[in-house]
Amino acid sequence: MKFSILLRKELKEMLSVTTIATMFLMVFILIFAGKAMSKAVDDVKKDATTITICDKDKTDFTKMMLDVMEKMDEMEVKRVEVNSDDYAKELKDSDYKNVVIIPKGFTEQVEKHEIAKVIFAQRMSSIATFSNISTGSKVALEMLQKGIKSTIYAKSSLNEATIKQLEDPIKLEEFTVVSDKQDQVASSTVSSIMQSQAMLIPIIMFLLIMYSSQMIMGAISTEKLDKTLETLLSAPVSRLSVISAKMLSAAIVAALQAAVYMFGMNKMMEGITGGMTDDKNTEEILKNLGLTMSVGDYLLVGAQMFMTILIVLSISIILGALAKDAKSAQTLQLPIMLLAMVPYFVTMFIDVKTASPVIKYVTMAIPFTHSFIANQNVMFGDYTTYFIGLAYQFVLLCVCMFLALRIFMSDRIFTLTLGGGKKKKGGLFGKKQTSYEDE
Repeated sequence: MKFSILLRKELKEMLSVTTIATMFLMVFILIFAGKAMSKAVDDVKKDATTITICDKDKTDFTKMMLDVMEKMDEMEVKRVEVNSDDYAKELKDSDYKNVVIIPKGFTEQVEKHEIAKVIFAQRMSSIATFSNISTGSKVALEMLQKGIKSTIYAKSSLNEATIKQLEDPIKLEEFTVVSDKQDQVASSTVSSIMQSQAMLIPIIMFLLIMYSSQMIMGAISTEKLDKTLETLLSAPVSRLSVISAKMLSAAIVAALQAAVYMFGMNKMMEGITGGMTDDKNTEEILKNLGLTMSVGDYLLVGAQMFMTILIVLSISIILGALAKDAKSAQTLQLPIMLLAMVPYFVTMFIDVKTASPVIKYVTMAIPFTHSFIANQNVMFGDYTTYFIGLAYQFVLLCVCMFLALRIFMSDRIFTLTLGGGKKKKGGLFGKKQTSYEDE
């Protein structure tokens, strides 16, 4: 019987209402993230079955080739017009993600049994994983090869030169477009270069949120339970100075921690990707596409990260004041962790700005999201989204700080608890306390 009583006691303490609610909330978050990623995968599949093509050669051969491609069941062919070599402008005006261009002289190259040149231009608007899983160039190349081979079979007699040509009839020249800039490089190459940044910022931001919240919440709850806070607040020092000193010290330590983490993880990612690309070529590609960050850009990203830390600290002060013991203080950190997990997973895999309205607005309502995508907004020139996010964070910070100050400046800091109250008479299980010896 002693073991069963101990087991009941431990289960009652561990399976609290807060713990059960947290488990259900975790399931909800995972389902939400799964729905978001499912939509992104569907978009990738849709892009993989559609080819947007512009025929600048306009010969009988290219018309016949496109007719053959349109009859293929596995692919939808959209014929469009591209009037210039400024692919950044053309893709922006037409709102297409990519386009295949059959240049003038294509048929002449085919008739000379040469490898015919085809241009593939693709727009890149995010460094999220699923946003860059583009099979567009591979699908385009595959479908063009099928179309040109079928047309050559129908129009030409097979000889040694034709047979050799059919082995590799097309050469694809790829262009990547970012905002109003373009460069002759495959989007998959740019994506692989940017993956280190895509992984680094979310990890650093998540660690910052967890570390800073744990620090301030632990300090407030421990000092409150040990009565140290009561002594400190009764000293001839303003309470505003006390709370400001706690928040600023936690923010400075969190910032130093972030700098150390960022330096270490950046060196780790350089070690992983260092042998995959030529550093000189990589810098030139990123510069041509405007994907390098200036000192001002780093300051903008840092400002939004610091704003997030201040929001986390103000929320942590409120939650720390609600703690009634050390165990509840740990449990109260879970809401912050769960709110950090949503943007961490979602922004790493999908572009939130192009997601469905429900996913977009729910994710954007979480203030941490704007720091997770701050570097993307700055690199891709989306300053509107950046400053709207910064303004939203500032308003939310003012609200959280107001609530934290109201609690801290009054005597509620000593009496406020979550799930507190008087214990029932009769001991632990709501009846007369029974000793283990009586059992």
